[in-house]
Amino acid sequence: MTSPETIRDILARWGLTLKTIRTDLAIQGSPERSLFRTAVEDEAGGLFVVEQVALSRGERRRFISRILADLHADGLRQVVPCPKTPAGQSLVFCDGAWWQVFPFIEGTPLDRPGYLHDAEKGEALARFLCSLYRHARRLPSGRSIPFFSLKDYILKLERDVRQHAPDAAPRFASVFAFLRRSFMNAHDTLPAVFCHGDYHPLNVIWRGDAVAAVIDWEFCGLKPDIYDAANLIGCVGMEHPSGLTDNLALSFIETMRSSSVISAEGWELFPEFVVALRCAWLAEWLRGRDEEMIDLEETYMKLLIENLDRLRETWRTPGR
Repeated sequence: MTSPETIRDILARWGLTLKTIRTDLAIQGSPERSLFRTAVEDEAGGLFVVEQVALSRGERRRFISRILADLHADGLRQVVPCPKTPAGQSLVFCDGAWWQVFPFIEGTPLDRPGYLHDAEKGEALARFLCSLYRHARRLPSGRSIPFFSLKDYILKLERDVRQHAPDAAPRFASVFAFLRRSFMNAHDTLPAVFCHGDYHPLNVIWRGDAVAAVIDWEFCGLKPDIYDAANLIGCVGMEHPSGLTDNLALSFIETMRSSSVISAEGWELFPEFVVALRCAWLAEWLRGRDEEMIDLEETYMKLLIENLDRLRETWRTPGR
């Protein structure tokens, strides 16, 4: 447990004075992205999130901070940059750990699973993603971003499952076989763009049906252009399989298709990419030995594969 004195010292690096720790405020985003986080209020009435970062993630967080600052400066206002200290630092070392401070952004709670019916939210999600891709083309900090190969990630996961989770290997053998047959070769043909990397409705701070802010950029980077769209639809379907063809998903896909920011090759591989990206979630469940989620992921991945042709047709002409 981090003491109030430590939090007070951290805030002082940003020129802020702690008034109170706001345990009553719910912080959106995945708590697993940090070692510790808490909401605070300063003497001027400002609300902030104080977050402890793993020592090994310090350089990565600096990179993300530069990217977010560049996107915000280019006019993408739903991206909230990390404030810098008077010394120009986005990350400080205090009490043996790295720390960051972010503005706390208040939003509208997401109605789960009711949001799956909300076409307006689907359109808003698509419009932000289109804006992100257009702004990212001008990133001065984006010239040295390495490319993330989902194909290589899946091949490594398959080897790791065989070696470290032999009981799970037979259960997912048909999934890996499907991906080798219909995904792996096509993966390398897709254009690469800067992606959020974990884009879905729970990583958005909502104000009604509007995107107020997009959070949790830990996995951002250069990826195939269909990556974020496929991840979002896969997450929507995991909320409930009906979400795959409900109003939010169809409105999102229709708006994305009409914008032409994703290549024809990306859309052609879209259903397979939805399946492939579930491997990243499977890896998370396997690491945590979460048997309930492993079972659910197996069912979901096989459901997607069994219904792939039907989904392909629905997603190809979502407005009809």
